[in-house]
Amino acid sequence: MGENISAREVEDLLYEHDQVEDVAVIGLPDADTGGRCRAIVLRRNAYDPLEFTQMVAFLEGHKLMKQKIPEQLELVAEMPRNATGKILKAELARATCALASGGSLYP
Repeated sequence: MGENISAREVEDLLYEHDQVEDVAVIGLPDADTGGRCRAIVLRRNAYDPLEFTQMVAFLEGHKLMKQKIPEQLELVAEMPRNATGKILKAELARATCALASGGSLYP
């Protein structure tokens, strides 16, 4: 059975990474574990790579418990936001699930 993870805790740490401009941590359904955690990152510089292993090492270096480290990393060109500027995590989750099932981000 899965464990609830504080997305805010992980996001706050990732905001400290010098390559991270913006970040959203979302939960996604998983048939085996019930759910998995994905970090969606907008980089400060699109030409400066951020690899999954770099993210993991950074979070481990900040003593984040292993079970709280996202299992996936997705790099995006922009974050969907509402009129007040809040990141639309539900939209990110829908888009991610659509892509995983062979769909498209665009209707």
